[in-house]
Amino acid sequence: MREIVAWLLRRVPQVSRALDGAGPLGALAASYAASICRGLNCLPEAAALAALALEAARREGRVPGWVEDLPRHLAPHVARGVEEALDAYLRSPSSPYAQAALDAEALSWMGGVSGLLASATGLGEMLGYLANAMTYAAALDYIIYTAPARSMGRTLKPHTMALAKWVVEELAYHGLRAAQRVERSSAGLVGYVDILGCPCGRASKDVTVKPHRECIEYRVSINCGECGSYRFSVCTPESNRVK
Repeated sequence: MREIVAWLLRRVPQVSRALDGAGPLGALAASYAASICRGLNCLPEAAALAALALEAARREGRVPGWVEDLPRHLAPHVARGVEEALDAYLRSPSSPYAQAALDAEALSWMGGVSGLLASATGLGEMLGYLANAMTYAAALDYIIYTAPARSMGRTLKPHTMALAKWVVEELAYHGLRAAQRVERSSAGLVGYVDILGCPCGRASKDVTVKPHRECIEYRVSINCGECGSYRFSVCTPESNRVK
């Protein structure tokens, strides 16, 4: 990944602004997008920038301003790519840069979840990170647009599910009985680690589904009584892809 970022900086100096504001998965998504685009005969640097712009747009609610400052041979591809990616809940994107950015977004969750777990500040946050990664992995065959990404995803998926199994085993050492879940719901295909029992006794679970414009949110609340409560959610990717 460092090599991809260094390569991007050499070719497109403006990318430093994008990387400065990127979230924890942004640089990883850029790396995946560049690799995907090499297999599609499109510009890898444009795909990487589209992935960074999509990540920023998800976070900020708008296409970042640095897209307009890109070189002329890149700006139209990146702008169209991120706009189509944001509208993927309405229509399937035709731009290879939108497809690469969306596929890279899914791959980055699977590939980066171990780092996110290490940075989690509590069990609820950790379960939320894992739910996103597991859901992308479980829905892999439904949400991936490109053959290169599908190949990478099939390599990453077993590692994601193995990590979830490891988390279940680690929780047992702390008196939390847990299980991996992959289930179909009104929100689509969802994967998560379910807490079944706590040191204080049996856990109770409440699930709510909340529709949003671009996805359907699957919310899980787990109550462990005197031991506390945990909440996490995932916006199911199956629901915001139109094939």
